[in-house]
Amino acid sequence: MPASTPKLDDLFLTSKLDSSQLERITAELDVLVIAIAALTPLDRVRMQQIAHDLQLELLASEWINAWSVEQQRVSLQLNIQQVRAVVLMVNELARTHQDPIRRNLAHWQQTIHDDRLPLQSPALANYLDNFITIYQARANSGDAYESFELLSVTALNLLVGLLFYSSSNGHQRLWAALLKRSH
Repeated sequence: MPASTPKLDDLFLTSKLDSSQLERITAELDVLVIAIAALTPLDRVRMQQIAHDLQLELLASEWINAWSVEQQRVSLQLNIQQVRAVVLMVNELARTHQDPIRRNLAHWQQTIHDDRLPLQSPALANYLDNFITIYQARANSGDAYESFELLSVTALNLLVGLLFYSSSNGHQRLWAALLKRSH
């Protein structure tokens, strides 16, 4: 766990969020967790441990119970405190998985440098395949048919975001980005 554990109080609110904004933020958090799960095995037990370590068991339990790579996404109505708890968990997941995030970003950079497609890198191909498989398994029926190219670009861009969100103040960066995009 980090020397200075991120706290809910670090995530300021400048205005009230309505239910549609909270839904959009929750959906973005789900996609970030899909990206992490595409890099490394991630199960409910691991997420419960992180919630415990961050003292967020009560706030995050509903989201953890609904989130599983084996099942379709369940539409949750999380309140602001629950969403903030999930932000802290995503930060911790990204922080603890910095190595695979960095490795995959390095592979992506190398493919760009070599003027190759990301799929020509075995590591990136594996990540992209995992991301798309998990995403489509969890997607709502209307989202499951997004193009391979769009999902690949999304997955690669998520790696960049995860790197920023894995820093010691990554929870604040993630929160600010989520609030900005929710408006």
